[in-house]
Amino acid sequence: MFIMGKNTFTNILKLFCAGTLLLTLCSCFYWEISRNEKNLARIRKGMTKKQVLEIMGEPIKGESYCTDKVFFYYTRQSWMDGMVMRDECTPIAFDEFDRVIGWGPNFNTGVYHFHEAMKENEPGGSH
Repeated sequence: MFIMGKNTFTNILKLFCAGTLLLTLCSCFYWEISRNEKNLARIRKGMTKKQVLEIMGEPIKGESYCTDKVFFYYTRQSWMDGMVMRDECTPIAFDEFDRVIGWGPNFNTGVYHFHEAMKENEPGGSH
């Protein structure tokens, strides 16, 4: 009969707990990404911030790139580090009247001119 030492059992238990935690975090991120991608399809230009919040929920908060004119939502996972970086998010930008002017890569910096963004995102433009 094989008898494990206390340290061996403790190490196995730690590995098991770490693996379980990692799987749980991955499934949470996957669920959030899937939900955000689905909800982004419902966003339209001209929507109010309130309408966006009703559809998307709360945006990411507390990051240096977050502003009151650009909401960021987690939509892709580049690293399995548990941190949410700007390049893993899709931004939704608002004008001075708090109406959606666009979303996606063109609005990733948070630095743009509202009137130019409106012209670029008119029908036939990219968003």
